[in-house]
Amino acid sequence: MNHSPELARLQQSVRESRLGITREYAGLLSDLDLQKRFTESVKRHPLGWIGGAAAAGLLATLFGGRRKTSSVSGKSPRKAASPAAEIAGASSFTKAGWIAGALEIGKLLYPVLRPVVVEFVSNAARAGLAKRGRLQ
Repeated sequence: MNHSPELARLQQSVRESRLGITREYAGLLSDLDLQKRFTESVKRHPLGWIGGAAAAGLLATLFGGRRKTSSVSGKSPRKAASPAAEIAGASSFTKAGWIAGALEIGKLLYPVLRPVVVEFVSNAARAGLAKRGRLQ
């Protein structure tokens, strides 16, 4: 029975090691939860994410648009009636590209930005109502 204190000390050491490993494992799982980290980042910095999404949409629209193709059949491409009509047609395609790009980015970011926008609007509404209540 001489080994009883040493055995108890070793058992306590094993328990402490297990608890330490459990804490480290939980911390590692938390660090590797990318969806949670992404959502928290968007909640902490919503304007940065919205600005980044707008910049990405702008770049996608500017550099991801349609390319002009040459005619393969040998026929000459149809000319616009006037240079003004050609410019008007180009600007309408550009506007459509901007809108399409913004909608695509909105669809991608909607699940993440929805809670942020709802919280922002509800906080603004509460602040407005509280301010209105104080003024009256």
